[in-house]
Amino acid sequence: MRISCSFHRLFGAAVTGVLMAAALTACGSSSSSSPVSLTGTCLTNKAAPLALVMGSRSNVPDPRLPTLVDPLLEDTANDQRQISLIRIDGQPKVFTPPPFSTTAQNPAARTQDLISYLNDYVGPILHGKIHAQVAQADVLTALDLAASATGPNGNIIIVDSGVQTVAPLDYQDPGLLLAPPSDVVAYLRQEDLLPNLTGRHVLLSGFGYTASPQPALNQPQRNNLVAQWVAIVKAGGGCVTVDPTPNTSAEISGLPPVGIVTPPATPTFSNCGTFTLADAGSVGFVVDRGTFRDPTAAEATLQQLADTLKQGTEHITLIGSTSSEGGDAVNNPLSLQRAKAVETVLFSMHIPASRITIMGDGSHWPGRVNDIGPGGVLLPAQAEQDREVIVQLPQCT
Repeated sequence: MRISCSFHRLFGAAVTGVLMAAALTACGSSSSSSPVSLTGTCLTNKAAPLALVMGSRSNVPDPRLPTLVDPLLEDTANDQRQISLIRIDGQPKVFTPPPFSTTAQNPAARTQDLISYLNDYVGPILHGKIHAQVAQADVLTALDLAASATGPNGNIIIVDSGVQTVAPLDYQDPGLLLAPPSDVVAYLRQEDLLPNLTGRHVLLSGFGYTASPQPALNQPQRNNLVAQWVAIVKAGGGCVTVDPTPNTSAEISGLPPVGIVTPPATPTFSNCGTFTLADAGSVGFVVDRGTFRDPTAAEATLQQLADTLKQGTEHITLIGSTSSEGGDAVNNPLSLQRAKAVETVLFSMHIPASRITIMGDGSHWPGRVNDIGPGGVLLPAQAEQDREVIVQLPQCT
């Protein structure tokens, strides 16, 4: 029979520094044959090691563990499988209490031993060592450590925003936040940095939700960040489930600093000069297409451009630019399609065709950044910066 009291209370108390062993002593007995209800997740209720990866750090909400942690933790301990706790910070670390063992001869005594084990071994680690100790955040390394700690068929639960601030996934790099997941995976694969997640079962919780002073991500940014991490897990050979529950709590104070990731800003316009409609911003496009990723957001930004243009009679040139992969045969027409998409919206906002010239410059625009790294690998953040439509008006005098 499963323990009836919630182990979530033990975890919540441990995170805040108060263990509630007394509240659990009246619970009933437990049996490893009781299945965990994991409907809707790819986690397994078979006997398997468990890694709990915690982002108790700056710039993220105070972690809220999914309720399924309670029975999953209980079953893992009861099956005498390894429970690993992994701290997310700039230098992630694994803490591995010994597996649960007992010489109890009856269910009630076994239950008491299990409660003591969780309070004596798991609780102190959560309370004393799971909070960040080193500046910055390295989620990818924490995931890699979790994969090693669990092995094939293991369960991994990661509670974090997913906003990493160190290489090779430093979201402080402009463009990375909305880089296509396929670019991120290709880069990590070519650099041999994909975690080996073969057979692992991963749950991502809290991803995309940040806390002050980190600016909040909007929905497209949050969706793409989650899609990147889902793609990483799948490319590493694991299965993945995303917990959609939002976490809007405040951060835990007094922890080491983590770099601020600045989401792309909406451009402002005037009647002279050069402006960039960045693909990572509101005027972004579907991968490899000339279709707006978020037509409503794109039109709102282009309305501001149109309103500015209506104040004068200046001629405007729209120049499409792409990243380097694909070659001219792909990039030249694609860049022209994207410039044409902007032109079409401006037409609809009553900017005369006679005032607009469109060009497709492919991957040759002189203002682009180098998006090819050593060995010819495409750099995701830089590639995303090169995917843009440049707005040219007469030079300001």
